[in-house]
Amino acid sequence: MQMLETVAAYIEQHQLLPEEGSLIVAVSGGADSLCLLHLLQRLCGPGKRYPDVQLQVAHLNHQLRGQASDQDASDVAQLVGAWGLPITVGSIDVPALSRQEQRSLEDAARTARYRFLRKVARGGPIAVAHHLDDQVETLLLHWLRGGGLASMVGLQPRQRDIIRPLLAVTHADTVAYCQRHHLIPLEDESNNDTRFLRNRIRHELLPMLASINPAIRETLLRNAEVMRIDAEWIEQQVDAAWPTIVSEEQASGIQLRRDELLALPLSLQRHLVRRVTARLSTGQSPLELRHFKLIEALLHHENYYEEQTLHLPQQVHIICQGSKVIFKRVSESEGAGGQERGEGLMGGKDQEGEKDQMGGGDAHDESAEVLVNRPLCGVVVPGTGWMARAEVVEGEVLEGGVEALRRGDWEEVWRILSPTRYVVYVDGALIGDALSVRTRRPGDRIRLLGMAHEKKVQDVLVDRHIAREERDRIPLFFAQEQCVWLAGVQIDDRVRLSSATQKIVRLSISPASARDDIKSG
Repeated sequence: MQMLETVAAYIEQHQLLPEEGSLIVAVSGGADSLCLLHLLQRLCGPGKRYPDVQLQVAHLNHQLRGQASDQDASDVAQLVGAWGLPITVGSIDVPALSRQEQRSLEDAARTARYRFLRKVARGGPIAVAHHLDDQVETLLLHWLRGGGLASMVGLQPRQRDIIRPLLAVTHADTVAYCQRHHLIPLEDESNNDTRFLRNRIRHELLPMLASINPAIRETLLRNAEVMRIDAEWIEQQVDAAWPTIVSEEQASGIQLRRDELLALPLSLQRHLVRRVTARLSTGQSPLELRHFKLIEALLHHENYYEEQTLHLPQQVHIICQGSKVIFKRVSESEGAGGQERGEGLMGGKDQEGEKDQMGGGDAHDESAEVLVNRPLCGVVVPGTGWMARAEVVEGEVLEGGVEALRRGDWEEVWRILSPTRYVVYVDGALIGDALSVRTRRPGDRIRLLGMAHEKKVQDVLVDRHIAREERDRIPLFFAQEQCVWLAGVQIDDRVRLSSATQKIVRLSISPASARDDIKSG
């Protein structure tokens, strides 16, 4: 019972489970994932703590161990079926994927696994069985790779669509739980294969470090918590600097103001550039220290007005000329073609040249009209300190996003669109041609993702532990009378992207400056 309460308390603390809807549980058949599934089955379903959450299991055969992998898939399917749960079993030739995409076998397996899980989840939450020992190994892995402060925070309870209910327990805990409940885990011989870096960390590096410092695991976790606080503060500084530094932002390119960027402390310059490249990559910046130094040399080039281009990993290019610095994601064919020119990259006027395109906003009005059929529009939402924007996604980004949605490839959707807490994408056909943006009013309701019914915005804010003084400063986006985005919190389930989506609208908020207030007033 203690294990159940520990995990349930962790779930409650971080609000990991939806109130209702489907939850995908990744199950390999090992002790960790069996423990996770068994615990979630005790918590979810009619008459239980989460009565409206339905579990669905997903298992991927990586084809790494031949017939043994096939047998594992069959055994997992049989066990899950005996528990009365639906299961989706997939199979992929990971060694072939490794060769095709020029990834390590370990990276190819991870990539294939998350692609499969997101295809099954179709945008919904996914529970994985990472625990405290995985956290320790991840911290060492990131340290060995030199990821800097941002990578030393480690695994988080929730990262986008991934939830980790077992981060408060150890592998020994999951093994003991399986023994108590007569669960027989599958043995995966690849967990002992030291060709994989994580396994070498587990079986060689950690025991060696523990011989020097028996409390090495606790030390690493404590350091991660210290650095998490520092990293959060830095991210807040990047949030504050973003609207001053970023002049244009689209899914395929982000334009910065060179002089304003260079006026920042070097630490903030690097963290802001890290965020820019993360948004243009797979959600994680590919930059290492050598790349930052190359970027800084480019920014300080002695010929200020001469166009300079730098090619970075994951098909990200930088074009620097005069006061503009353009980060651009290119296709592989473009990347192979040498340096790219920067004219017309962002496709429109400077942000400063666009005035009051949100359509008649008055800084003293109760709400402001937003016309989504005009790009790069913006208006300050009265009483919030935020500037709201809406634009229709067009061109290659739209085509790529719609095609990925049609395939159900959610990892590719997120790679193309790069949503964040402050930037979301909704189905344009479901919201119409105009939005209004305002602060909350009594009776406002929203249907959270995966829910069948609406919920009061007030209750959502309380459940999410939003500070009382912040609740009246949050912008709400409405299509007619329906709230489609509680900004910074969640979109409405009825306007989410789906395989039927043909028109995509990007909604965003950013901190408003005094200058913005004057311009929109």
